[in-house]
Amino acid sequence: MKILAINGSPRKGNTDFILDTLLKDSDIIKLREKKINFCGGGDTCCPINLKCHIKDDMLDIYEKIEAADIIILASPCYFSNVTARMKNFIDRCNPYYFNKKLKDKKFFLISVGGYEPSLKESIKSMEHFVEGIKGKVIGSYTAVADKKDELKQNEKIIKELKTISKELIKHE
Repeated sequence: MKILAINGSPRKGNTDFILDTLLKDSDIIKLREKKINFCGGGDTCCPINLKCHIKDDMLDIYEKIEAADIIILASPCYFSNVTARMKNFIDRCNPYYFNKKLKDKKFFLISVGGYEPSLKESIKSMEHFVEGIKGKVIGSYTAVADKKDELKQNEKIIKELKTISKELIKHE
């Protein structure tokens, strides 16, 4: 079972902690460390070639996404939505709307931030993306935290993450 996590946080903090606790040995892509240009829009390349024409770090990410059995999307919540980095990543996944290579791919969604109702909206944003590419959401997790590294001392959350980790590993 190959699990790949996409971390949309612009800094090292609670989202990193969640993913590190959840996925001891799995591949975590930190979007803040990648050079990812913006989508040009207009569906000018995708319907014809069924792939993106932009040459940047997304080319490697596409390969890893397609090879994974489960993809975890994790983002802090900014104004009831994912971060700009995660949104840019989602936009650059536009080819999957057309080529259906991620059809039935399993996704687990994570959002962390200071206000619980906003976290649910952030999860909804990621759910809409997964629905658009015909993937399957197998679960989600939200954690309330508004201070950097706040979750490191939260035993309840650590226990929940360890339980989720075991479930993801045996998910088929």
